[in-house]
Amino acid sequence: MRGNIEQSILSKAIIRGNTHYYGYKNAIELVDICHQNGLPVLGIDSFVVTETKTQPFMEHSIDLSDSQDSHETAKAFLNLKKDLGFVFEVVY
Repeated sequence: MRGNIEQSILSKAIIRGNTHYYGYKNAIELVDICHQNGLPVLGIDSFVVTETKTQPFMEHSIDLSDSQDSHETAKAFLNLKKDLGFVFEVVY
């Protein structure tokens, strides 16, 4: 199922190795797709991605593996981070 989910927004991702990074609007879209397909969001990691580096910012990440409402929590988290210049890895 994972391949089908990401395939629908794959063209919107920045891809480094096997990791897909999404801007704010596309990360929200991915969270919505997960919700529609009954997949919980396990976490979101924030990064700054440039031509020469991929830098994680773990202090701007969230673990949702124990969350009862991971989709709404994920969207609230993304809303808080949307203006900070990050791209996001959505783990599901």
